[in-house]
Amino acid sequence: MMASPATTTTTTKTTATVGPTTTTGSSGFSCCPANGESSSIDDSIELNDSQEGGNNNTVYHNGLLEKQDYHFPKRPPVDIVFRDIRYDVKRFNISKAKFESKEILHGLNGSFKSGELTAIMGPSGAGKSTLLNIMAGYVSAGVSGMVQVNGKSRSHNSESFRKLSCYIQQHDALRPWLTVTEAMTCATHLKLGFGIGMEEKRKLIEKILFMLGLEQKGNTPTMGLSGGQKKRLAIALEMISNPPILFLDEPTTGLDSSSCTQCISLLKRLAQDGRTIVCTIHTPSALLFEMFDQLYTVVQGHCFYQGPTQEMLPFLGDLGYHCPGYHNPADFMMEIAVGEYGADVGKVIKAALKKYYEISSRCIDLESEFDDNVKSIQTGSIGAKGMEMCTMSKNANTIEYEEEDIFSKSKPASLVMQFLLLFYRNLLMTRRNYFLLCCRILAHATVATIFGYLYIGVGPNANQVLANYVYLYGSMLMMVYTGKMAVVLSFQIEMESLMREHFNRWYKLGPYFLSVLVLEIPVQIFCSLIYVVISYHLTGNYVNFERFCVFALFCIAGSICAQSWGFFVGATLSVKLAVFIGPILAVLFSVFGFCTRYVDITPVFKWMWHISYYRASFHGILNSVYGMNREDLHCPETQIYCHFKNPVLFQKDMDIEHVDMQSNLVLITLIIVTMYISTVFVLWYKLNKR
Repeated sequence: MMASPATTTTTTKTTATVGPTTTTGSSGFSCCPANGESSSIDDSIELNDSQEGGNNNTVYHNGLLEKQDYHFPKRPPVDIVFRDIRYDVKRFNISKAKFESKEILHGLNGSFKSGELTAIMGPSGAGKSTLLNIMAGYVSAGVSGMVQVNGKSRSHNSESFRKLSCYIQQHDALRPWLTVTEAMTCATHLKLGFGIGMEEKRKLIEKILFMLGLEQKGNTPTMGLSGGQKKRLAIALEMISNPPILFLDEPTTGLDSSSCTQCISLLKRLAQDGRTIVCTIHTPSALLFEMFDQLYTVVQGHCFYQGPTQEMLPFLGDLGYHCPGYHNPADFMMEIAVGEYGADVGKVIKAALKKYYEISSRCIDLESEFDDNVKSIQTGSIGAKGMEMCTMSKNANTIEYEEEDIFSKSKPASLVMQFLLLFYRNLLMTRRNYFLLCCRILAHATVATIFGYLYIGVGPNANQVLANYVYLYGSMLMMVYTGKMAVVLSFQIEMESLMREHFNRWYKLGPYFLSVLVLEIPVQIFCSLIYVVISYHLTGNYVNFERFCVFALFCIAGSICAQSWGFFVGATLSVKLAVFIGPILAVLFSVFGFCTRYVDITPVFKWMWHISYYRASFHGILNSVYGMNREDLHCPETQIYCHFKNPVLFQKDMDIEHVDMQSNLVLITLIIVTMYISTVFVLWYKLNKR
């Protein structure tokens, strides 16, 4: 006679082989089937869960989750209760010339419990993603209502709540040039810091990858993963910190049926370990629908149904809507939600609200009874038997947590370590994605060669001063445009990744921005030097090393200043506006540096002359070539008269005979610092705009 799982506990010693290491213990993984088990792995899924007993005998194949004994260290259960959640959006009506408010969510009530996998469903535009964003704290502006976490009120933008949760958005936004192991290692260092050893981190990474079916993909770049594998990697990256709450926005979007099953199976397994997992999902299959413990349906901003998935059809049946045989329950509910079968959506919404208040009133009665029992215990009016029963009940509802685990010893990396880790990650990705870097270097070398041969030898000749002037102006344009346009889309391209990692508390904005600058600035300096060295010598402008250094300094300073403008424009505007406004600003500032004397500028625009970094840089390189007490230029014997033989005459004509080099450098530096600070402020606003 077989013993009941509820009364018999068997401890099995298993051997877990993960990657290159083998760990033996009472808890672990088994890569190979045990004696008596079939060694074949097919694509079927065997569901052997006991809904009543809650025993964890589920076997998921497809190489994802088989019978496992490994669990993350327990975290305190977190229950979320929300009441009267409303969300208003304000939009400007051009025809009425005023702001108008539109309510998206209309007083939603409900709860998400620990140990349960909850699905938020609803038609497109019903507000399910909005509700998820509010619960995760991703949206707070325009939100009203109350959210309680374990009975305590939570603000809509609570920093402490974000420490307990993570939010995985619909688009995975992974770093494509990192391998799976590198991505996991970097995330582990950032999230857990360096209070724990490398060996413990390595074992944790191996266990997570093994549990998620990615142990064979450690050396695979993330761009080479399938859609389902990318989704599992996104979950793995957040599971490093072992959060008790997971929010996922449509995790099955774009996945085939097998990958969908793997993804939901994984979430089910994680929920069974005591986590609160909430995800939006559009139209799950019948098999996927059965995996969810709870269902919360949103229709037109109202609650359409909330409760166990098994009770959804009886709920609709009581209202007169019966699901046809062999019909997907999820599809049937969605059909009722859009008014098919002659359904009265308002009637269902009222019934759902009535059911919620009935359950809430029963909960209030239970709480009142519990408070009475507590008072009886305190006054001593309850007997010894009652005290024993209360103690047993308390012990039955208490979860024993592992006190000694790596998560209790960990804390996030310091700001300095965050910078070093992010810089190394950027360096690694740049080294692998070297095509853009090679194009930038090749472009500077090519243009320098072309300019050098177009204006070859014009530097020392007095009769070719204007030609040299055009070369110098073209060089400044080259520095400005290559510096600005190379980075104008930097933040736009990885904004999704930045928002995900920053929201989930991987790192602070300061170390991230500094890691970008420390990589981009040397690259731009190197490219600028390539252009300067080639073109400067071909045009014959080299007189001495001092002049060359001043020329290179102002070229680099102008290029870095343009780069800072590129960062600011790219972070502030959308992609289309950034690539349009960026060149326009460059042209606008360049007007005040080319053949435009200060005395000829309209008083209204004189302020732009003073703040033009292009003007300051251009005057600097002009002065390095024709100023600084340069001797007379060479006048060829074939020329009868060379007007600019004395360089001072040219400086007077251009109104640059009194150039303050130090003031120009200070101006350029101030603009660079101002643009960097402005960029950080814009990024901070976007990342914290809720």
